[in-house]
Amino acid sequence: MANQPRISTQPRLLLDTTGVIFEMADEIMPKLDDKGAQKIDTRDTGLPMWTAPVFGRGRTPGKKWSAQMNVTIVSAERPNVQDGDQVHPVDLEALPWVSEQNGKTRSGVAFKASGLEVLSGPTALKAA
Repeated sequence: MANQPRISTQPRLLLDTTGVIFEMADEIMPKLDDKGAQKIDTRDTGLPMWTAPVFGRGRTPGKKWSAQMNVTIVSAERPNVQDGDQVHPVDLEALPWVSEQNGKTRSGVAFKASGLEVLSGPTALKAA
C-alpha cells in the first residue's frame, strides 16, 4: 500500500486549449529537485516528472497571444517528443501557487499535463 498513489482532494483547473497551438521550444528534461534528483509526483500518481518547454500561441479571432511556458509532464517514461514538434498537452491544468520567503510573498501559475500528443514535426514523421 506504500506505493499506492494518493488521490488529490484539490479541484482540477483543466484548461480549454481550443484555438491554441503548442510547439516544443526545446528538449524535454527531467524535473529536478534542489539536490539534482528527478522529482516524483507524490500528490497524485507517484510517477516521475518531466519539464517540457513549449511555445503557446492563441489564434482566436481578435485575441492573438503568444507565450513560452514550462509544462510539467507526469509520466513513467520520458515523452517521445523533440524540439520543434507541434504537440497537444493532454489534460492540461493550471496550478496556482503562493509562497512566502523572507517576508516576501510570491505567486504564480504552474502548468501540468498527463502527456504530450505529437501532432506534427520530426517525431510525427518518424512514427508514420
